Amino acid sequence: MADMLGLACVPRVVWGARNLAVVVVLFASTAGNPAFAAVVETPVEGTFNRSQENGCIHISLFWYKVDCSYEHAHGELGGQAIPWVGPTVNTVYYALGSPEALISHVPSPADGRIAPVVSGVVTVDPGPPGAPGKAVISAVFEVGPAVRSVATRVGAATKVLRAVEEWRTMTHRLAATRVTSATRNDSGGFDYVIGSRGYPKRICRTKDPGDCYPSAEAALTTDGKWGEGTWQSPGELPVGRSPALGGNVGAVTTAEFSGYQCHDNTGGGECTKGISIWGAGENPGLDNLLLRVTTDSESRVTSIQGFWTQEYRIGVGPPNLQAPAGQDDSWLGGYMELHRSGLN
Repeated sequence: MADMLGLACVPRVVWGARNLAVVVVLFASTAGNPAFAAVVETPVEGTFNRSQENGCIHISLFWYKVDCSYEHAHGELGGQAIPWVGPTVNTVYYALGSPEALISHVPSPADGRIAPVVSGVVTVDPGPPGAPGKAVISAVFEVGPAVRSVATRVGAATKVLRAVEEWRTMTHRLAATRVTSATRNDSGGFDYVIGSRGYPKRICRTKDPGDCYPSAEAALTTDGKWGEGTWQSPGELPVGRSPALGGNVGAVTTAEFSGYQCHDNTGGGECTKGISIWGAGENPGLDNLLLRVTTDSESRVTSIQGFWTQEYRIGVGPPNLQAPAGQDDSWLGGYMELHRSGLN
């Protein structure tokens, strides 16, 4: 990537975040090359997500005969109209060491859930002057500490199988990624977007328009058609990367844990095999990250918002309703919100 952009690699820079050192390999323009503006790194902080994830599980379509997609992708089934219930609620976050972090705790709205914090460094390479669409963004984010409680599936006698993951830090690395679009803003900088189909609008609940995706009050998957009307209206764009989930291709991250543990109510089976478990069947790196990065006139980041998904394939149900081979058909996701450290 450095050779492609005409950039030179500078020494490693160590930045401290919450007493945790993050080593970021930065790229900067060569001193004698005026064709490129300076690369700028900005310390950021905020929340990795709200206190819960929402998502859409493939079985909703053929078992409950409802559409749980973000953008109302499935208006009918077998020629018959089906209700749009929108993304449903599942995963919840708690504080490390809290009573709710125990596997015996069953999540409920307004319990002790938390929004996991995140801090890190975002690097903006604005590219050659006059070509903002060639800007490149990279980042390192540290999430946690936190506990993630997730219902993995329904077992015999309709018993909900659940796992609880905990970690001290989860470090996400976003490799240098070229922006999809760049729009000049009132601060003299740009609003950069990474997303092949654009940046989606957030959907909000009908009964509380101030409560937007992802919501603790979203319907349960098992609510089926009774979840209709939870959301005011569908999103205009999808949040999924897989072609079967809308094909809105964003960035990806790689991730690793420190201090990771997992407990479940099946004697270890879900922690090692559950596809929605980040430390087991699902890599903790984000499968899709649709980003909106706002900068000022000096290319410093002022704010970041991002839809993120973990996508996976269930691959069950009638053959005519399954996604093409190799494509994910289900997802869990959240919404990242950050700002430049010290701004708020």
